[in-house]
Amino acid sequence: MEILHKILLKIRISIHKLVNLRLYKKKVILYGIPELIHREKIYIEGNVSINNGVFLHGAGGIRIGENVTLSYGTTILSTGYDVDILTNNDFKKVHKDKAVNIGRNVWVCANVTILPGVEIANNCIIAAGSVVNKNLLDSGYLYAGVPAEKIKKLKNYEH
Repeated sequence: MEILHKILLKIRISIHKLVNLRLYKKKVILYGIPELIHREKIYIEGNVSINNGVFLHGAGGIRIGENVTLSYGTTILSTGYDVDILTNNDFKKVHKDKAVNIGRNVWVCANVTILPGVEIANNCIIAAGSVVNKNLLDSGYLYAGVPAEKIKKLKNYEH
């Protein structure tokens, strides 16, 4: 039964890659099928690994650099409600799109959420369960927490 499950998953991944050929032109390794919203605004460079349970909402644009790993449960949002619009004590439900840019050699660990407008530097690790709500611009660091903050310099990190 396990073998059949693996075979069916490989078939589903192959079909997904064919349907999204533009997105996966360069070497992209899928270990599951990501959920993609506004895929036409998502750009993925080469040698990227995408694991099961990944969600990418590309309305504002998402750029993922070379050698990036998106671990299980990663969520990247490039749109959200504009909370600055308040009229008559009621929020207008207006979306505000902001691009997300992830540099090269970044490892996004399990269940990380990256919010709209964020830029992540090269050669970083984002620890599991973190929420990235602001730019992480210092290359070569481990970031962690809610919200994600710089924790420590990585020694010779080349992902």
